[in-house]
Amino acid sequence: MKRRQFGKLALGTGAAASLSSLMAAAGAGPALAQTRAPVKLWGASATLEAYHGFLFLGNPLGFYRDQGVQVEFGTAAGSAATLQLVATNQVQMGYIGMDVLIQARLRNPTLPATAVYLHDIGNIYEIVVPEESAIRTVADLAGKNIGVANLASGAIPSLRGTLAGAGLNPDSSVGLIPVGNGAAAAAALRAGRVQALSLFRAQHALIETLGFKFRYFTRDAPSAIIVANSNFLRDNADAATRVLRGIVMASAFAQAAPEATVREFWKLHGRPQGLSEEEALRRSVHVLSSTARLWKDHRDASKRWGAMDTATWDRMQDFLLQQRQIPNKIDSNSLFTTALLDEVNKVDLAPVLALAARSR
Repeated sequence: MKRRQFGKLALGTGAAASLSSLMAAAGAGPALAQTRAPVKLWGASATLEAYHGFLFLGNPLGFYRDQGVQVEFGTAAGSAATLQLVATNQVQMGYIGMDVLIQARLRNPTLPATAVYLHDIGNIYEIVVPEESAIRTVADLAGKNIGVANLASGAIPSLRGTLAGAGLNPDSSVGLIPVGNGAAAAAALRAGRVQALSLFRAQHALIETLGFKFRYFTRDAPSAIIVANSNFLRDNADAATRVLRGIVMASAFAQAAPEATVREFWKLHGRPQGLSEEEALRRSVHVLSSTARLWKDHRDASKRWGAMDTATWDRMQDFLLQQRQIPNKIDSNSLFTTALLDEVNKVDLAPVLALAARSR
């Protein structure tokens, strides 16, 4: 059999990037793609959890293999660390915050990293209060203490923006108290040291499993992307597309079968100790399902997987400028490409959802 040469993707600005070579490459069969070197895909968390299923499930469930690509999955301690690995091509693709890419490109305009897929269409940063609290609106937080993980937390810009949007002065209307995460944050809330928390979605969901029910105040904004090394992307558009299809498949499976996703995670990393299997499963499923509500809903055909546009990035830059997180804006079209998304969205989810149904 004659081996077909993979085309190169011509990277342009935003949606204007060329798809011609990608469409040609997509005709190559999975067996050919599997002969290529593994693509390294990294998450941005020092601690891997079941709610990262959209990244890791592709290997144990065979989604990446079915798409004809080998993927090596790993994690780094935060978005900045993951982006550094992507920019130096030690890792080819990574899951990071949108704001981190913007800030990095401002410091280094030639940084070879391009956003290829918007994953978290909801904001991971939010404010929560107990359901029984008298705090019914963001404005009701005036004079209250809000618990944050630490005073350098990535949640603080979003917190400040949410407060300002409700007419409060972020510098004087509330107190910010470092409370850590998990049980420590729950204890601070239970003891009344703080009246609200501003951590991130997975932590808030975890604390709910410790006996709280929360009212959520969330700023309407996306928050996290899949970014690719620009040089890798130029020469390997087909491989990047196949990885993204695997992420779509894993996202749909995790939403449709959260219990099975947790059990797949346990097979890889072991079940939490000190809890019964039933309780550990209940907690992990709650955190996963709560986090997955930030993703595109696999049942919603009105939205495309990974969709973003210039306005998406302009709004994020406007917010960062308002919060003095960046000194000026750059051309949003230089930050992303949507050239892969037509092919990514051709993925067939019927077998994935059938597998999820059998797994429940």
